[in-house]
Amino acid sequence: MNTAKHCGPWSSQPSPSVPPASPAASDNSNSVAATQSRSPSVASKWPSHLVIVRHAESQRNIWKEIATARRELVYGGKVRDMDVPLTANGEKQAVATGLGLGAEFKFDRVFVSPFQRTMETARLMIEQFPYAVETIEDERLREIDFGVLDGLTKHGIAHLHPEEKARRLKLGKYHHRPPAGENYPDVALRLHSFLGTLTRETAGESVLVVCHSVVVLIFRKLLERLSEQQLLAIDADKDQEVRNCSVTHYKFDPGASANGKLVLRDFNRVYYSENLQMKKAAE
Repeated sequence: MNTAKHCGPWSSQPSPSVPPASPAASDNSNSVAATQSRSPSVASKWPSHLVIVRHAESQRNIWKEIATARRELVYGGKVRDMDVPLTANGEKQAVATGLGLGAEFKFDRVFVSPFQRTMETARLMIEQFPYAVETIEDERLREIDFGVLDGLTKHGIAHLHPEEKARRLKLGKYHHRPPAGENYPDVALRLHSFLGTLTRETAGESVLVVCHSVVVLIFRKLLERLSEQQLLAIDADKDQEVRNCSVTHYKFDPGASANGKLVLRDFNRVYYSENLQMKKAAE
């Protein structure tokens, strides 16, 4: 059973004709020495390393999966999206990821979405680091707001808000904004602002960001200048579905353009054993 599900109500749409951007091959030469915070060779406005981690498995991931399989209309009960905790399996994922990242990187600071599942993920990872690091909550990294559709399965949307289902089919997943909610461009606007903060405050540093699956995808769109079609192709590809506690790593490359830029080195990498997933699927 695949646990790397979006927390939102929509299932992936068919892949468009434009192929997804292929992530760069993993840089197996990374080591603590190679990922120290300051990059001495090039003066850049960008961090030397930007590591983006989706939160570990949460209760909401499980609730949605079960409710959808049962064709129920709603999931999550009265628990606010921002108050959803990790599962026991998610806690193990975060610990394993922290051990891996702590051995590979020396982070200067950590930015984290203020939701409980991201805060718990960040805390468990940081506890494994062999060094102290500054942690900053940032609202701009929060989950996309699903508005009136929050907590509804696809069956619930079709039954309770058929007009929104029709409007989404017309506008597409990228541009559809549910009442009182956000669409992908809305998330991109706040991440534009966040990236501006990084260029002003973290030049040459190693930065860790803990956030949500849609936020990870929008980071990719902005940093790689993906088109709407390219982003949706990645989003619709089950092999590229953003996994719980997966790592997306950008490294500054001074030779990538006239002024250098952040280049994708890893996407959807996990440090925890697949045995965790296999054990859960069997339960």
